[in-house]
Amino acid sequence: MTHPTDNSTAVLEKFLAALSPEERDQISVMERVKSRVLRTADRDDAVDRAFAFLLRDLMMRVDPTRPFGPGNRVETRALVVTGKTGAGKSSLLSRMFSNHPAFKGYGTPRSGCPAVTIGTPSPCTPKALGLEILRVLDYPLAAQRTQSYIFSRARDRLQHRGILVLHFDEVHNVLENANDREVREIRKLFKTFMVSDTWPVVLVLSGLPEIVPFFEGLAETDEEGQFRADTKGEVRRRSQFIHLRSLSLPNDIAMLFAALRDVASATGLRFAADMENRVVPRLIHAGLYELGTTMQLTHEAIAEAISTSSPELTLQHFGQAYRARTGCADSVNPFVVTQWQSLDCTLLLKRTPNEANAASLAIEIKNTRNIR
Repeated sequence: MTHPTDNSTAVLEKFLAALSPEERDQISVMERVKSRVLRTADRDDAVDRAFAFLLRDLMMRVDPTRPFGPGNRVETRALVVTGKTGAGKSSLLSRMFSNHPAFKGYGTPRSGCPAVTIGTPSPCTPKALGLEILRVLDYPLAAQRTQSYIFSRARDRLQHRGILVLHFDEVHNVLENANDREVREIRKLFKTFMVSDTWPVVLVLSGLPEIVPFFEGLAETDEEGQFRADTKGEVRRRSQFIHLRSLSLPNDIAMLFAALRDVASATGLRFAADMENRVVPRLIHAGLYELGTTMQLTHEAIAEAISTSSPELTLQHFGQAYRARTGCADSVNPFVVTQWQSLDCTLLLKRTPNEANAASLAIEIKNTRNIR
């Protein structure tokens, strides 16, 4: 039977062949650009150390005198990685899995890799999450099945496929629409993955900082106010937490400048003389002080330079990339205006400063009402 991946790959190869040689060359260059990675001690190294610690637990036996295998493995733990939108959580964890020698073939269908990533569905219910796990594990089920049956099949499938690490991305989706009972059921599911007496797996959970309440608290009540099983505490004590901080000015200018220089080296582009002092601060502001978004803007500026065969990467290329990304006019473009620090770079499709100021005020009023 033909796997769907085979057909989709053939479609992509056919499309690539239809492009001009110049377009294929530009794609090749941008692949090299995007393959360059900025590693930092407080992000990559910290996550790698925490993950290595969890993997050691994964390999421990309950009884050292008995053979290693199902029924003789200790309970595992979870790694929880939080950060704002654009912090680079998904990219960091993807690199972590891909670079680890135990997870060769990560992200490649049918590679036999013992780690898989599950995109937490939105809206997320316990049943929807269970069905998505089974879909990723090549065991699709009809939604008519009961929740307990779906969870049972998910646990069995993990062992059948030899999955040792289960990564749930965008875990904050759990909190969007699920009621208190459903949230408890999802926490209970996470716990059963870690404490299974036959096939415990390491969990990696990533999402916005809003997921912290998912773990906080030491007691829970049901709809009638009666105390129930402490699913928060059970999952929390089995977890390690790492937050990816936002960038700051001027502290991170040197780090970002070094990253830009490294990325641009893959293209042969020269740097404008004012890159560090004039471009990088604007870039951090335009990227909303998040590393992932900032590097995306960098890639887009490099693509602008390459598309015009420019020998040098300049402030103008970043301005063009920002304009293409946001649809904002030059009067509200941080790479064009002098007073760029005062611009609200969360805005889209704004044509004038007055329009941008009005939109920022409306957002501020709405956020104030939401807090109240």
